Amino acid sequence: MRRKIIGYFFILPILLLILLIFLYPLISTVKYSLYDIPFGAKEGPFVGLQNYQVIFGDPVFWQGFRNSIVWALGNLALQLSVPFGIAIVLNHRLKGVDLFRAIVLIPWIVPAVVVAICARWLLLPTIGPVNYYLLKTGIITQRLNFFGSVNLAMPTLISLNSWKFFPFGTLLILAALQTIPVELYEAARVDGANSWQCFTMITFPLVGRMVWFIGFLAFVWNFNIFDLIWLTTQGGPGNTTQTLPVLIYRRAFKTFRIGEASSVAVIIMIFLVVVGLVYFKILAPGKEERVIV
Repeated sequence: MRRKIIGYFFILPILLLILLIFLYPLISTVKYSLYDIPFGAKEGPFVGLQNYQVIFGDPVFWQGFRNSIVWALGNLALQLSVPFGIAIVLNHRLKGVDLFRAIVLIPWIVPAVVVAICARWLLLPTIGPVNYYLLKTGIITQRLNFFGSVNLAMPTLISLNSWKFFPFGTLLILAALQTIPVELYEAARVDGANSWQCFTMITFPLVGRMVWFIGFLAFVWNFNIFDLIWLTTQGGPGNTTQTLPVLIYRRAFKTFRIGEASSVAVIIMIFLVVVGLVYFKILAPGKEERVIV
């Protein structure tokens, strides 16, 4: 019992840090969502669920919610498939693979503001290098406004954000691949299995739980991303790329409706908690993975 109490004392500092950084802002946000707080004031009149009624009745909120779903799922599709392929390549002992493993980290360590500034310059419709070379090679016949087009803005942002996330997913999947015993593949080849059968019967079952875990992290992180979107399109053109985090910023710091912004934040929290429960209770693979060799 004494050792158990001592163990609690060891984890007490990190628990206090979590309470300070996460729990206090969470409680404050829930509290603010129930008040009508005017600009410059710390408190306002209690309005109950009125802010939620306003938000649920606002078409801009529902458009932002749809944009957030499209944004998160679009990123998820790229951030699971491409890193999986890169990790499989890096798992082989090829010439120069160690150097490539180091290079692949570059997108992850580059700040979002640097990515946004470089992307805005590279994708300029008039003097941007991307448009120049696409025209030069004949891939396009007229210049494209990647961030100013209703049809291109969201796919462009998804591609940029996924490029930045690729190293994280690649390294986690690569670590999972390196835990698979080589003997399993050797035994499978002795039994006549080809590369596709080795992948479906050995590789994917053994790294499936890691892929699902990365999928949940990617969905949650992408759903909450604000910086890259705001630094490139600010939710435009129109509200085409306005996700819920961008809507929160606009309500809180552009129109100064703190209560409504807080209610959107609470809605995001509840939605992601529900997604997490469904994801891990229903959709996630079982604890025991069966490998057929």
